[in-house]
Amino acid sequence: MTHWMRRFYLLLLPIFSACAPGLTEPRRFDLLVQNQCTGPNQAVFFYINGEFAGIVRGSKLFPSLREGRYELRAEGTQPGQPGHLRFARTLHLNRDSVWTLCP
Repeated sequence: MTHWMRRFYLLLLPIFSACAPGLTEPRRFDLLVQNQCTGPNQAVFFYINGEFAGIVRGSKLFPSLREGRYELRAEGTQPGQPGHLRFARTLHLNRDSVWTLCP
């Protein structure tokens, strides 16, 4: 390998290494949903980014979610009943968080 070729490769190395994906894991945080509602909202269907994530009665922990933006939605499990509620929230998860329904 000539001296100039070696220099050329040494110049390209930092460029290609800057394009390599990071080796660190994304940050993760916990989301605690606290349902303090009563009546037809005592239990709620819970959705994260439009996907069903479970039923929340009392409190439920959703552990180890990646850092980022989440669309949260909760809806009482008894639609059509008087007092039936729907909840929605956009959350930028960058630390452990709590969402309290019917505070």
